[in-house]
Amino acid sequence: MKRKRILVATAVATSAILIASGCSAGGQNTATDPNRAQVQVAKVSMDKDGSLSKGAAPEVPGARKGGNVNILWRQDLAHYDPAISQSSPDNTVLEMISRRLTMYRIDGDKTTLVGDLATNAGETTDGGKTWKFTLKDGIKYSDGSPIVAKDIKYAVSRSFSSLYARGFQYIQTWLADSEDPSKFYAGPYEGGELAGDKVEVPDDKTIIFKFSQPRPDFPFAAALGATAPVPQAKDTKEAMDSSPITSGPYKIASHEVDKSLKLVRNENWDPNTDSIRHQYVDSYTFQFGPLPAEITDRLSASAGDDKNSAGLYQTVAPERFEQVMNDPKLKAQIIDKPTAQVDLYAINTTRVTDLNVRKALLTAFPKEQARLQKGGPYQGDFATTLGSPATLGWQKYDLPGVTDVDPKGDPEKAKKMLTDAGKLGYSISLGYNQTPTGEKEALAIADALTKAGFKVEKIPMQAKTYLDTRDKVDNNLDFYWSAWSADWPTGVTVYPELFDGRKIGDGRPNNTHFNNPEVNAEIDRIMKITDPAEQGAEFNKLDRKIMESVPAVPYVYPRRQIQFGTNVGGASFDWHTVMNLSNLYLKS
Repeated sequence: MKRKRILVATAVATSAILIASGCSAGGQNTATDPNRAQVQVAKVSMDKDGSLSKGAAPEVPGARKGGNVNILWRQDLAHYDPAISQSSPDNTVLEMISRRLTMYRIDGDKTTLVGDLATNAGETTDGGKTWKFTLKDGIKYSDGSPIVAKDIKYAVSRSFSSLYARGFQYIQTWLADSEDPSKFYAGPYEGGELAGDKVEVPDDKTIIFKFSQPRPDFPFAAALGATAPVPQAKDTKEAMDSSPITSGPYKIASHEVDKSLKLVRNENWDPNTDSIRHQYVDSYTFQFGPLPAEITDRLSASAGDDKNSAGLYQTVAPERFEQVMNDPKLKAQIIDKPTAQVDLYAINTTRVTDLNVRKALLTAFPKEQARLQKGGPYQGDFATTLGSPATLGWQKYDLPGVTDVDPKGDPEKAKKMLTDAGKLGYSISLGYNQTPTGEKEALAIADALTKAGFKVEKIPMQAKTYLDTRDKVDNNLDFYWSAWSADWPTGVTVYPELFDGRKIGDGRPNNTHFNNPEVNAEIDRIMKITDPAEQGAEFNKLDRKIMESVPAVPYVYPRRQIQFGTNVGGASFDWHTVMNLSNLYLKS
C-alpha cells in the first residue's frame, strides 16, 4: 500500500485519513482487480476562524425535499444515549438526533472539524491546556427550548457516572488526570456539580474546559457523545438510553425494539445554525433484522418501496460480491471505501498467559480462509499491525515471527510451537458474532486452530449484545473478534484506549486485558508530545513493542461497501465510513 507524504500543519490542525480515488475492492489480488483504488493521505483541518462553521450546510447537487427513505440494518442500536454509544453505525444515527460542540464537515475529499453547536472548533491561547467554546445563536431542542452552555457542562458531568463507563472516556480521563475518572468525580447523581476549575460556564453562550496539561486533540474529543447537550431537569438517567434528548434535524417518532425506528423532522432545528447536516427527507424508517444477503437482493432488485431504501453499514453479502461488483448497473448502486479500522482477534491475556500459546494462535490463524467467508479481497488488505494505516505516523514494520506469518496460516508450525511449550491440546474458547457470516468465519478459524493442536470450543454471541458481552472483564472467552476505528486519526485514540492496562474494566475497549507497566509508562510519555508527526512516529514504535507480546492477531484493514436503491440520491460516506444519512434524498 503506497502512501504519500503527510504534510503537517499544526499540532491540532492536521491528522491523516484514508480516501479512495476509485471504487474497486482492494486486496492482494490486484491482478484480477486492475482498477484497485489508490489510497492516499488527506488532511483533516480545524475550522479555527469559524468560517466553515457558519450558515447552512452546502447543498448536495440535485437534492430535493420530501419522502421517506428506508434504512435496512441487521440490528437495532445497542444504545440511544450518546454518552454510552461507541458503535460507528449507532453514532451515525445518533448524530442525526443529537448535536455536539464540534463535528466533521466533509466537502469532497476535504474533511474539516467545525463547530456544531459552537461557533468554531474551539479556541486556545495556552497550547491546549484551556479550550473555550462559544455557542451559536438560535440553537434549540426539539421542544423549542434554547440550548445553553450549562446543558453541555451537565452532559459532560453525567458522563463521569459509572452508568456511562462504556462510553468514550477521553474528556473524563483528561479532566480527572486519571484512568478511572469516576474516582475523581462520581457524576452529578452522587458527586454534586463538576468543579468550575475543570469546566467553567460564565454565561449561557460560553463553556471553558481546563486541563492540567496540554490537550491539543480536545476539539476532536468534543465531537463525541459526551458533549451532546442534556438539560439537568430532563435527565432521565437510564431511560435516556431509549428516549434521548433531541437537538439534531430529526427526532424519534416511534421505536419498536429490535424491529423498527422512525425518525421525523425536528421542526425546531434551524438549518442556518448547522453547516454539516441537511433535512431533505421527511422521515427515515429503519427496518431492523434483514441480514446482508436479503439486503443485497432487495436493493439489487429495487422493486417497490425498496427503490427508496439504503443500507447503513456493511450491506453487500460476501456471497454476492462478485455478482454485484462485476455488474455495472449494480455497482452504480454501491459506495466503496477503505476505512480507518483494524479488525483483529483479541487474545484474553488474563486467561491466555503463555506467550508461546499466543504466538501459536497467531501462527495458525487462517487470515485468507477467514477473510474469504467475508468476501475475500473486497473485505480489505490483510493486517499486520494494531494501528490502521489511516493514523498519523503509521509505517509498516518487520517483526520476525509476528508480521511475516503466512496469511494462509501454518497449523503444522503452530502445532510444533505448542508441543515444544508443553501446551498441545490447549483449550481455547472462541467467541464469535452469531450471524451467517460470523458462523462461517468461526468455523474456518476453529478448523485451523484444531489442526494446530488446540482444543476449540465455539461460543456464539448475539449480534446486538456482542459488544457489551465481549467488553466485560469476566467474559469467559479466550479469543474473539474485535475492531477499532480511530475516533480521530491519531494514535491518541488507539493505543491508550486498547492497550493501557490501567483502563481494564467492564465496558472499556482494552479487550485483550493487556497490562504491561513499561507500555503504560511509554503511553504516558508519548501522550505528552504535542507535535503530531513526532507523536505518530513514537506510537508506531509502540505498536511494534506491544506486538512483541502478541496480545491480538491483526486480521484485516477493512474496506466498506454499502448499497442503496435506484431512487436514492446523495449516497456518500460520513466520518465513520457509514452511510451519510444527512445527504440522502429521493430522486423522485
